[in-house]
Amino acid sequence: MKASRPGMLAASLLMGAFAANAQAAPPAGTPPDTVPISSLIATVAKNTGKEFVLDPRVRADVMLIGEKPSRVTYDQLLAILDTYGFTAIDTGGYTEVVPLAEVREAPIPLISDHGTRSDNQYVAAVIHVKSLPAAYLVPLLRPMVPQWGHLVAMPCDNTLILVDRFANVRLMESIIKAMDTGPPFTPPKCSFSMPR
Repeated sequence: MKASRPGMLAASLLMGAFAANAQAAPPAGTPPDTVPISSLIATVAKNTGKEFVLDPRVRADVMLIGEKPSRVTYDQLLAILDTYGFTAIDTGGYTEVVPLAEVREAPIPLISDHGTRSDNQYVAAVIHVKSLPAAYLVPLLRPMVPQWGHLVAMPCDNTLILVDRFANVRLMESIIKAMDTGPPFTPPKCSFSMPR
């Protein structure tokens, strides 16, 4: 029995669609294009002249979409490291790449009012509050600080100490400045006795 011409045409189109789909889709279980994070750091080191030391825990496969590994800048690397749970800290002539959990113990830079850094670089800041008790700001701002960051109030001189990414520190400073309007606040007098 001969197949009808319209039936053969439909079968051909259907088989062609299946074949095209099979060629376009990668096999199941195949990961997308990735680059080991150590290779990416090595490329940035070559392009910038920076010398990196990697903590043994720094392991990940980075998926870059729309960017070639050879074109990643140092600032972009900081953003990538942050995404994968790591950061870079300049110390002792090297740039150490460590897990974010280590950032509070690291010798990160203390920034001034006019200092600039890469948005994703971790920094420390001391923020002076004029018209509000600094301790009142901690529960308001703490949800904006990542778990590896730090935020504490010093009630005696009405300041906040903050550890976070540079961009987030500047955001916090802007929020505090917008709220810190009104008559000056006088912090309580504190006396400290040295242990004997």
